[in-house]
Amino acid sequence: MSELRENVSLQQLRTLVAVDECGSFTLAAERLGLSQPAVSHLVRRLENEVGQALVTRGRQVRLTRNGRALADTARRAILAIDSSLNECRSQTGLKTGSVVIATGHVTAASLLPAILAAFGQAHPGIATSVEDCTVERIKTRLLSQEADLGMGALDGIGDSELVTEARFAGALDVFVHAGHPLARRQSIGCRALEQLDCIQLNPLAPPWTAINIALATAGVRPNWKHRVNLLSTAVGMLQAGMGVALLPAIAARQMPADVRVLRLREPELAWPISIVRLAQQPPSPAVQAFLKTAKEVMNRGRRKSG
Repeated sequence: MSELRENVSLQQLRTLVAVDECGSFTLAAERLGLSQPAVSHLVRRLENEVGQALVTRGRQVRLTRNGRALADTARRAILAIDSSLNECRSQTGLKTGSVVIATGHVTAASLLPAILAAFGQAHPGIATSVEDCTVERIKTRLLSQEADLGMGALDGIGDSELVTEARFAGALDVFVHAGHPLARRQSIGCRALEQLDCIQLNPLAPPWTAINIALATAGVRPNWKHRVNLLSTAVGMLQAGMGVALLPAIAARQMPADVRVLRLREPELAWPISIVRLAQQPPSPAVQAFLKTAKEVMNRGRRKSG
């Protein structure tokens, strides 16, 4: 069995292609920015690696039959490699790339649009795709690598496979129809929820664990009349006069004109929004840029307490 040779370099193959196309060691050297002896040395090393002559030397430099076959193959491979390298450099320079975000419905309709607008203005060459889904399915999208980032009410997700990159300290508020007796109020105490028909949004979302503990500690038992999964369903119920809805404060950005917002107090309840990614998956340059923009927008949008 002959010894396996693995020392052929890309530079040697580039040199062979240049000699083939230029028909001269001197012209090939000019194209490659090398000296003529360096080109001759690289071709000789390549010939030593393959164990046969690839170039006929004389007044005219020509490739042998096997030399031309190798040069043709090398030319196609070099084009593919250069294309991939250029694409990587373009992505590193944030000229191209893509980001896929799996996000909960409320976040997709309220907080995410401001982030996407700012990101698109800063990096117009990077494509973004939004997979809006239930919070419970965000992790599935990440683990299957269908999404680069997960965004939503993921606080307390407690999973070693995921890492939290950013957190928006949102609040939970009460939303009422403009015709509701409480519509003129600015705030409402949590204990009043016991006397109202309450609409609960996505009761399986992680924030409800901490919210329920806070309510129980305060001795408050809300009258959960309706439980829904979609923000649009909760809004429809409000407009139909079916009660009051406990919703993330950021949902106010998407509310119709006939819906009012009351601050919850005694105690105030939190509905944090987090951005997570796979812990073992290094973020691409495009994903890193998106995270930077998201943190900036989320920091600007924090609601001041008091």
